[in-house]
Amino acid sequence: MSSKTISILLAERDASTCDFVRQALADCSKTVKFNIETAREVSEITELLNRKNFDILLLDMEIPDGKGLDVIKEIRGQSPHIPIIIVMTESADEEMEVQGIKSGADDYLVKGKIFRDVLGRSLRYAIERREERRGSEEKLAKAIKEMEHANKELNDFAYIISHDLKAPLRGIKSLAEWIAADYSEKLDDNGREQLKLLLTRVGRMHSLIDGVLQYSRVGRVTEKMVPVNLNEIVPEIYKSIDADGKVEIEIETELPTILSDETRIIQLFQNLMCNAIKYMDKPKGQIKVGCTKEGEFWKFYVADNGPGIEEKDFERIFLLFQTLAPKDQVESTGVGLTVAKKIVEVYGGRIWVESKVGAGSTFFFTVPIMKEITPAPVPQEAAGEAVSASHK
Repeated sequence: MSSKTISILLAERDASTCDFVRQALADCSKTVKFNIETAREVSEITELLNRKNFDILLLDMEIPDGKGLDVIKEIRGQSPHIPIIIVMTESADEEMEVQGIKSGADDYLVKGKIFRDVLGRSLRYAIERREERRGSEEKLAKAIKEMEHANKELNDFAYIISHDLKAPLRGIKSLAEWIAADYSEKLDDNGREQLKLLLTRVGRMHSLIDGVLQYSRVGRVTEKMVPVNLNEIVPEIYKSIDADGKVEIEIETELPTILSDETRIIQLFQNLMCNAIKYMDKPKGQIKVGCTKEGEFWKFYVADNGPGIEEKDFERIFLLFQTLAPKDQVESTGVGLTVAKKIVEVYGGRIWVESKVGAGSTFFFTVPIMKEITPAPVPQEAAGEAVSASHK
């Protein structure tokens, strides 16, 4: 223990026990001073705790109006950061000891067996444990505050980047379009091709900025979660996608109603379905959607008969900005699957892929079966550019 004076509140109904404890504490250490105040009823305990700060509480379980273990919970509710509560009782009772610790006590002493060294050691260890616990709580609170501050800075930074980068991009695009319109006849084929390439690169940069903003907001914006009927939503998602008639969709199973916000679930399914459509290499493309029930989760799948993915790339496709196809062949930002993964993880689920090169890919993801849960943060943007299920 430190050399400071230890302030103790002794809640004890028997005067002789109070005298013994005072003498034991006086003898157990020559380097530590103890300041002891006594209370004989719960009302006195609560009054003293309201008026003063104590380092430790020695509590007689049979103190009048204490109601057994309930008094520990009551005191802990009033003074959650008091370093220690030591339960004192007439006889050894292992069950009582366990229940006392569960109720908030830090140690357990038996009257008649409180020796000087035992009492001093119990006080020392109890105070040290409580101080360590309090230090951990303070560190956690500080870390949470720092994280909240970092999230705010990230949100502000995202908006600044969006404005500062998109403004010159719009200027470049307008200038390029003006040159293409007014000087097209004066440019040769190579000049026109380079101008077209410039506009393509500007569009790609614009999409990258949107993708970064979309990713940064997943998990930081809270919206109300409501039951969403996927039997109604999924067909509408497919109709909203420009499939150009090259892909057919089949819903193979009855889809459930899940607790979600509609924007997020649309974004998730749209990204996965667009993957299959954009990179379909078969003359007759197919997308199959379904789900099964596994424990407390719905397990969904979105399968296609596209070119497939090599096993070595199964994890890499979910990383930000990772694409497997050259950007000049397929316009992709490498954000779609990363956003999909983050959305699923916000729910407490997971997402993965199974694929065979040449035979297509199947993306699986899980979400909890509908139950009352705390609303989770939601991205506000509409579904962003999807990333290929075969070539992300």
